[in-house]
Amino acid sequence: MTDEPDAPDSQAERHRTSGFHSQADGVRSDGGTASGRERHRILRELRGELARHPAVLSVTGEPPNAYRELQAELDPSWFGRSGATASLRLTWIPDPSLESADAERTSDTWMRTPIRAYYTVHYSESSGFDCGFHCEPNPHIEGLLHYQERDEPADPYTYEPVSFDAQSVSGLLWELMDALGELPHPTRSRLTPFAP
Repeated sequence: MTDEPDAPDSQAERHRTSGFHSQADGVRSDGGTASGRERHRILRELRGELARHPAVLSVTGEPPNAYRELQAELDPSWFGRSGATASLRLTWIPDPSLESADAERTSDTWMRTPIRAYYTVHYSESSGFDCGFHCEPNPHIEGLLHYQERDEPADPYTYEPVSFDAQSVSGLLWELMDALGELPHPTRSRLTPFAP
C-alpha cells in the first residue's frame, strides 16, 4: 500500500479526473450549462442541415474546431429579395442558465417553443436590411422568443413575438428558414417599433 492515489481505471475516469470533462450543471461564461462540445455537436449538425438548404451558397462553423456560431452566404433571390448578397449568422447555447430576473419572462417562451436553448438565426443583406429570430434575453421585449427586423443599420428594430412547433433542433432550423422565406418585403406593417 502506498500514499499515491489510485490510477484511473478507464479512459472516461482519466478524462473526468484530468479536467477534460465539463460538469453539465456548471454555468459557463456564455450563460449555458452544457459543455462547449455539446454546442459544437449541435452546430455541426445544423451546418449539415443548412448546407442542404437551396438558398445556402456556403456555410462554415467558427472557430473551426469548437463552433460557437455558423456563418452562411445566401442567395437573397431565394427569399424573393433583390439584394446583391446576403448572409446568415446562427448561434446556439444549449440548456441556458436562467437568471432569476428572467425566470418569469421565460415561462411563455418555453410554451412557444419546446426547445430549451438560447439561439439566433439572423439574416443580413448588403442593402442594410436585416432580420432574425432570436430566443435570448433582450431588454426591448417581453419574453425571449421573438422576430426582429430593420431596413437600415441606423433604423430601430421592430419586434414581434413568434412561436414554433418544431420538436427537434434540425426541425427548428428548417421552420426558421421557411419563416424567413415567407417574408413578403422589408417592412411589415404589423410589427411595432420599440420606443425606449
